[in-house]
Amino acid sequence: MSVIIDDTCITCDACLQNCPVNAIVDDMHNPTGESRYYVQPEKCIECVGIYDDPQCAAICPSIGCITWDMPYTSEYETHYMQNDLYAIGKSKTGKLLSPSHRAKKYKEDIPLSDRGVGKEVQEEPEELEVG
Repeated sequence: MSVIIDDTCITCDACLQNCPVNAIVDDMHNPTGESRYYVQPEKCIECVGIYDDPQCAAICPSIGCITWDMPYTSEYETHYMQNDLYAIGKSKTGKLLSPSHRAKKYKEDIPLSDRGVGKEVQEEPEELEVG
């Protein structure tokens, strides 16, 4: 994964419509049971190789709703497998969709210190100076 939709989500549908890899599910299909949209970590690629920035954050009207998470790689398997934030499922063949079995692309230029702690992907625009 590498992005999370937090509890400030207003379920507006914008991110769902703009995800190029269909990694986002709506609040009715959130596997954790929470009433907000959910980014499936086993599908999210942070738009690497498609766009410069994650499109979910670029379109989201709730500034700060989309935050960085740890890369979905084997180094962070414990982070994903032992955390209630995630509902890591099984493939159609019954194989567990864990980071060690299905690592995903991620933006390598985002420092680890900005990941896993709710660091905003989208930042509020600076106020324009009038004058």
